Amino acid sequence: MEMCFPSAKEAQAIAGAAGPEFGAKHLRRSSTSIDIKNKALSINIKAEDAVALRATANSCLNSVILAKKVSEV
Repeated sequence: MEMCFPSAKEAQAIAGAAGPEFGAKHLRRSSTSIDIKNKALSINIKAEDAVALRATANSCLNSVILAKKVSEV
């Protein structure tokens, strides 16, 4: 997944806030990594099956959404 933000600074702030979620292993069935290129935040998910992929994607996206909402306050 790739998400673009208005600035590179905002992308880095979101990545930092949501970072712990991306470094965690999810039930040993998936793993995630994050990469920042300019204003884009890329989330890479490797999963053993579709259920693990969906759960991990939801968890990561919820972390990004929460971090974004907190940064707007």
